[in-house]
Amino acid sequence: MQKQNSTNQIQEFERNNLQIVEEELLDGIACPRCQSTDFRKDGTDKRKTTRVQRYKCKSCNYGFTISGVIKRKRYQQNSITAKELGIAHKYHYRSKSIGLDKIYQPWLREGFVRFIRFIANRSEFSSIVNHTSHINRFSKFLLDRYPAITISELDRNVILEYLTTIRGLKHARQYIGSLRLFLETGVRNNWFTVPPYLITDDDYPKKIKPLPRYIPEEVMRQLNEHLDKLPEPVMRMVLVHQECGFRVSELVTLRLNCLQETPNGGCFILYTNWKLNKEDTKPISPELAKVIKEQQEYISQYLKDFDYLFCGQEHYQKGKFGFTESFIPKPQPMRKEKFTRFLKELAHKYNITDSTGKIWNFQSHQFRHTVGTRMINNGVPQHIVQIYLGHESPEMTMVYAHIHDETLRKEIEKYHESRVVNFQGETAELDETVLSSNDDLEWFKKNVQARALEHGYCARPKMLGDCDIPGFDGCYNCPHWRTNKNFLPVLKDTLERTNNVLEKAQNCGWQLQVHKNMPIKENLEKVIKTLEADND
Repeated sequence: MQKQNSTNQIQEFERNNLQIVEEELLDGIACPRCQSTDFRKDGTDKRKTTRVQRYKCKSCNYGFTISGVIKRKRYQQNSITAKELGIAHKYHYRSKSIGLDKIYQPWLREGFVRFIRFIANRSEFSSIVNHTSHINRFSKFLLDRYPAITISELDRNVILEYLTTIRGLKHARQYIGSLRLFLETGVRNNWFTVPPYLITDDDYPKKIKPLPRYIPEEVMRQLNEHLDKLPEPVMRMVLVHQECGFRVSELVTLRLNCLQETPNGGCFILYTNWKLNKEDTKPISPELAKVIKEQQEYISQYLKDFDYLFCGQEHYQKGKFGFTESFIPKPQPMRKEKFTRFLKELAHKYNITDSTGKIWNFQSHQFRHTVGTRMINNGVPQHIVQIYLGHESPEMTMVYAHIHDETLRKEIEKYHESRVVNFQGETAELDETVLSSNDDLEWFKKNVQARALEHGYCARPKMLGDCDIPGFDGCYNCPHWRTNKNFLPVLKDTLERTNNVLEKAQNCGWQLQVHKNMPIKENLEKVIKTLEADND
């Protein structure tokens, strides 16, 4: 019953908001695509219990209904465009708009419009679209449970009830975050007043660390085998994406003059990092530079006065893969949905599958994860991966950096090979990674004696003067002694000799020898145990 009342309220809202009927609109109607007023009737569509008259434009052959035009006009009356927000220069959102028709409360719609205008200069258009979707859900909740509520009546109990309705949803954290940001921004700018702490940190569900969505190597191999089946511009787009791992907004807005070459033969690609709102460059291979030059020639041949490296495609016949084989360039940037569709249909036609035999569902962002994963697995330091991918923080890079089991095993083996322990069997801070540059090596030579020993080496600082411990056996009780698994045979031999000495000393009652060799025995056992554990 409650759901039925909510539906009736939405329908009533739509009727009041539209204030227009089909008969009144028909006189001034125009084709939604070409704006021609020359159209004819084109049969009817069955809609549940009624039939709806269809019309077809005589100029562009586009079919439409009056109800569709009504919805379009209503949407335009309750929407705000990227141009109005002052972000039309970003990405290819010149004609994009944000619908506000599903925010039913006037006070909520008014406040949200102020909110998106406020954040527009530092947010991507897609982020604003997501915020809108999240506030739509909150508005629908209020319409269902509190149809007459005002901003002054919004309290913690209402919020808690809303949180119960989104608990368990995949994007619950995002729903809560958008609402919290909206409310806190409104209070901070004195747009409205609500009680403090309506939403707290404890309200967020536990964050699950996502695994990277990289493309498996067997899928990438199949993709590359069939790349030549894609239109040339799309094929080159995939090749750029495979090497550079761009965000899709960065990929589709690459400028025609994005290629930069240095006098010494180096190649770089210039792009706009929309997330950080800055221009940046990436080093690329000579092979990719050649691909980019081919695409530049393609654009120069088919499109005039077009500033982007990759173009869109003219209208194609829906449902047929053949459109990929007859690409007709269009003077606008490639849409991310269109780019992904090329890959999806390629996978279906040529049976590109994962290890389980399932058709691979390509997503543009998977290439970015793949580049990060490959770099990590090839031993590229994380801070270099962070710079290359254009991340603001190391935490962002960690989401993309997935270390394969085999690589992880090799890294652990490498660590154990180089691991250094002290006389207590504890891992010493000083290992080979300290000597990572010439400056570090020079410091080490000047400040540490680093005298090679038959069972390790001496790390006694020079400022303490020369070592005054007689013989190598004294090292086993010295905090400056360092060793690793390479010296295990020597250490085991020493332990065996020490045990023999202790046995004879105990039999003969030589307490001084027992007192002297017992600490050596205990320390050697600790060191050997640690190093043998590394072997296991």
